[in-house]
Amino acid sequence: MVTVKKAFAWLFGNFLSTVTFCWIPLVALEHYSSDENPDEWDYGIVIFTCFIFAFLLISDLVVYRKKAREK
Repeated sequence: MVTVKKAFAWLFGNFLSTVTFCWIPLVALEHYSSDENPDEWDYGIVIFTCFIFAFLLISDLVVYRKKAREK
């Protein structure tokens, strides 16, 4: 149990914005796949949310690498 707590503390300590917003692309993809006739707005929203999630992940990785380099 202690190992799980340490793992979650490390994850939330280093990748907080990624973990916080990881559900947004999933909701957009679920909405896109449930529509019978998706239009261009549905495509745009899914692409935009996936790009935003990728940006958050990359920024968290950059910050993590900077922290690791300083140690």
